[in-house]
Amino acid sequence: MPWFFQELFARSSAEVGLAARRAFVEAVGALGDSYHDSYGAGMREVLSALRAEEANLLQARRLALENGWWGRVISAMQGLDELYDHTGRRAEWKRLVEEVVSAFVEPKTEAPLPGREEEWSLVMEYRVGLAREEKNLPEAERLQGLRVAWNRQRAASLLAQPPEGLDTRQRNQVRTLSVSVEQLGHIQREEGKAECVASYKEALALDERIGDQALAAICAFNLGHAYMYLPNLRDFAEAEGWYRRSLELFAPGDQLARGMCSDELGTVALERFREARAKSRPAEELLVFLNEAVGWYHKSLELKPEDAVDTLAVTHHQLGSVYYEAGDLDRALPHYQKAIRYREAQGNLFGASNTRSNVALGLASVGRFADALAYAEEALRGYESYGERAGAEVERTRGLIAEIQTAAQAGR
Repeated sequence: MPWFFQELFARSSAEVGLAARRAFVEAVGALGDSYHDSYGAGMREVLSALRAEEANLLQARRLALENGWWGRVISAMQGLDELYDHTGRRAEWKRLVEEVVSAFVEPKTEAPLPGREEEWSLVMEYRVGLAREEKNLPEAERLQGLRVAWNRQRAASLLAQPPEGLDTRQRNQVRTLSVSVEQLGHIQREEGKAECVASYKEALALDERIGDQALAAICAFNLGHAYMYLPNLRDFAEAEGWYRRSLELFAPGDQLARGMCSDELGTVALERFREARAKSRPAEELLVFLNEAVGWYHKSLELKPEDAVDTLAVTHHQLGSVYYEAGDLDRALPHYQKAIRYREAQGNLFGASNTRSNVALGLASVGRFADALAYAEEALRGYESYGERAGAEVERTRGLIAEIQTAAQAGR
């Protein structure tokens, strides 16, 4: 910590002149904004700096609140948001958010207090995030609806103008509306609501209006998710169309995003195979879907960076599933094992246990009971490390172990 900050932090606010306090708050607030932006851009190394500056950020936030420097209240919180989110300190973050709500939000209408509109939007974003974490999706949707209405009102006159006439600031206002509408779509999708499609399509139209191809690609990707994963909307043709459009929109250099699109296209093909098999379609038709799924998943592995262990684990797990569905356990096992290693490397024992359960089922199906039992027992240990949160998985895996033991004893 610089000596100047140390001295200011050690002395009470009464002992330090207003100008000095303002200088401290401005300097630390600028750091909070900078660290927030850097972390959002993928520079995880700023976390060590955030840890070192935590006390300063908290002090700057307190002084800014006391003196009505509203922009710098939020600047400090932006840095703390990334730190507390990354380190899982959600209870502390919730307390900080609740403490500042009354400084920015009109209590009866929940509209912005005069002159604090920009900060209000971020405080509402914090509240939406907390509601989603607590699985209070109706409250999250209500709060996000307020943000959308406010952003829509601000951008109304801009939407009536030719887009080529908008300056940078005006384009950013339209972009802010687009992002808030898309976030509303995420919440609606989590709730299983078909309305998410309208939200995503509105956001996509706004992105295209201002020529923001990166945001448009994300919207198209999420539309694919809506048609793929919501039971009341499920439509493989729609899902495939939106994933292909997303793949076309993502920049050639964004290999991780393009790899994730390839994953989803592989999943569409795999689910088409399963649906066709359930309908007893000809073997030739089933083989087409399996080959298509394998092709997309291998394309994904070619695209993804080597350090993207989370999403690489997903791809290898899915490839294992495709080969298992094809009856080729020998090809499935290496991919399942890679998925397990990736998930353990990131401390995701739950995901590793899911893959181990799949392997146990596959091995048992071909009579390799000793190996199947070893995978199932390791899966159980992984689930048990999560305590009550994995109660259903623990019971299911215990049942699987009992079935394997029974089958082994019977020689089946």
